[in-house]
Amino acid sequence: MHHHHASQAIKPQRHWINADTVRVGSTTMLLLILALFSIGAWVSDGFTDRRITGVGSDFSVFWGASYIALHDGTLQAYDLDRMMAVIHQFGTLASGSDRLLPWLYPPTFLLVVLPLALLSFWPSYLVFMLATGFFYAKATLGLLGNRVLPHHRAWVTVVGSPAVFVTVLMGQNSMLTAGLAAMAVTWQDKRPVLAGVAIGLLAIKPQLAMLFPIVLLVSRVWRTLASAAATVLAFGGVSIAVCGWKTVPAFLESVRWAQANMIDDGGASWYVMPTFLAAARAAGLGVSVAHAIQVTAAIIAVGALVYVWRRTSDIGLRVAMLATATMLTSPYLRAYELTWLLVAVAGVVSHGTRFGLSGRERFVLVLAWLLPLFEFVNPLCKLPQIGPLVFVAMAVLVVRRAAVQDAPLASPLQTSPRASATQPATLSQ
Repeated sequence: MHHHHASQAIKPQRHWINADTVRVGSTTMLLLILALFSIGAWVSDGFTDRRITGVGSDFSVFWGASYIALHDGTLQAYDLDRMMAVIHQFGTLASGSDRLLPWLYPPTFLLVVLPLALLSFWPSYLVFMLATGFFYAKATLGLLGNRVLPHHRAWVTVVGSPAVFVTVLMGQNSMLTAGLAAMAVTWQDKRPVLAGVAIGLLAIKPQLAMLFPIVLLVSRVWRTLASAAATVLAFGGVSIAVCGWKTVPAFLESVRWAQANMIDDGGASWYVMPTFLAAARAAGLGVSVAHAIQVTAAIIAVGALVYVWRRTSDIGLRVAMLATATMLTSPYLRAYELTWLLVAVAGVVSHGTRFGLSGRERFVLVLAWLLPLFEFVNPLCKLPQIGPLVFVAMAVLVVRRAAVQDAPLASPLQTSPRASATQPATLSQ
């Protein structure tokens, strides 16, 4: 993933975080994950023993919504009791479990998941994970370009990442959302209309699409903006036509429920929510103070985002800042959505292969790559929520790189890791 050739002239010794160690680390993680899944399958008799909350808990909500919509009508998906009955019958939770898994999505995502229950639960889960996983890996590796290393060696850092592990374990849609965000930025120059379509499809998770209008206005890409608006209108229109307009108030009601039960008084869920709001609440601060901190962080993040997009047109830095600012801004963020952070890492690495990466930057990237693992085990450890601090480190890193990107270099022998910017080395090997 990281390469040293660019800065070889300056630093003959390699930093310990380099392409080889990253590949070995990723491969080890992948093997560990596969071992975990195998043990899980063995302990739960191929995931059939539902007393163990295992794989696909969130996917059972998607599948359940489809099942209810196809059998009882779309509006019933928003009925928590009906949902729990279906999940206990077909899904991954035993009827004794006290976990609530509500359907909290707008009709747009209901339209997307509608066909899922045409297949039975596990085949449906496999298809959904493989399809979104392939899309995500392609989008993320697409950011790296072929400059970094051949895809057959880079893919393991994506597929073996903790972010993908958490997403696949829960059966979530976060590889789809992060993939759409990466594609939207990648396509912005060559395929502006398609970029807009990708942004419009993010209406399945509105809180993650909020910052796109800002960057589109800042970079004045009217075709993409028009395409995104048209997509949202068409997507929303078809969703409401298919699912019924009553799903809109039902969705808004579910948002209010989530706000009260999962954000303001989240309790255990604060430990898996890498937001300033959750960090503040977990640290014992009141709701209004926590909201104030979250809003302040969001405003600063948006300022940084606008700065970076005005300062540079580099796709890597732009996508990294967009993904990081989105995570800093969204009040509702779960561990699996750190697939967005992995997209940010890929963006920085893509810039780093051309301009070098300092040891400190490499450390931040590795920390970001590992963060979903921390979030995943933290409900057991109950450590302070460090997620937002990792985002801040990432944002600072991107802003600094954007700030010096066009700065004239003092002299060819400058000792900064970016001295190589004068002659970007080709990093094919």
